[in-house]
Amino acid sequence: MIVEASEEVITLSGALTQPFWESVETAIALALKRHPSGVIVDCSKITQITEEGANTFQYAIDYVVGRDARIIFAAIPDAVMEVLRATPHVKSQLATAPTVHEARESLDRLDQSIDEKKAKRVSESVKSRHILAVVSPHECQEHFIHQVEHLVSTSPSHLVFLLPIVVPRELPLQAPVPEAETKMCQYGDRLRDAFAKGDNLTEIRLERTRDIPTLVAEVADEIGAEQVLVAVDADPALADDAGKTVAALMTKVERPLMFIRGAAATAG
Repeated sequence: MIVEASEEVITLSGALTQPFWESVETAIALALKRHPSGVIVDCSKITQITEEGANTFQYAIDYVVGRDARIIFAAIPDAVMEVLRATPHVKSQLATAPTVHEARESLDRLDQSIDEKKAKRVSESVKSRHILAVVSPHECQEHFIHQVEHLVSTSPSHLVFLLPIVVPRELPLQAPVPEAETKMCQYGDRLRDAFAKGDNLTEIRLERTRDIPTLVAEVADEIGAEQVLVAVDADPALADDAGKTVAALMTKVERPLMFIRGAAATAG
């Protein structure tokens, strides 16, 4: 087994027939220093693997997740995947991507949000009022943007836009979900443009979650939100889900809540 590290990518080559953790750990530790948000393991050159060797994947997952980072395994050969799926505890935590390129895109989409979060902490004390604005995972309507603009127009605020990336329960939480990630990045760009001017300190946060109400409650407490604004879908087809989300938010969020319903589509 050969282990190579380049930037955030660790490449494994050859046969992995026993735990090969020490060398892999060294490579991952080095990669995390350069890229703290996460690493990619390129598995395309693994020629053979046993269940014992597959435990290396579990060690890697535990090590990286324990450092509050992501790990994505890319380009796994079919024969290797069969062994991983048969290895207890590994399959359920295995975040995968078809290629290194797609894995890198998934990491990069969230890097910008992480960098913004760090940058905003520096000047956070300048603003006294913290407002959390939660964007719907289905749409980012002009009506919602205008209502938020109106609410923060009277006094400068630290405005945090929360863009939830909902990961299906059948996937590991850190697994790439390209469609949802791309959509939320587009929403983030739109919000940056809309709030680029003015006296507000604006932060865009992309967060992965299984459950939006739980995430909203956690972030609201984290930032000390004085008010939580939540976009509610106007699409009648989403009414049942929207109603359940509203009910759960009212139970879990112990801060002032305001729901902003999207403008209904007009017939024409």
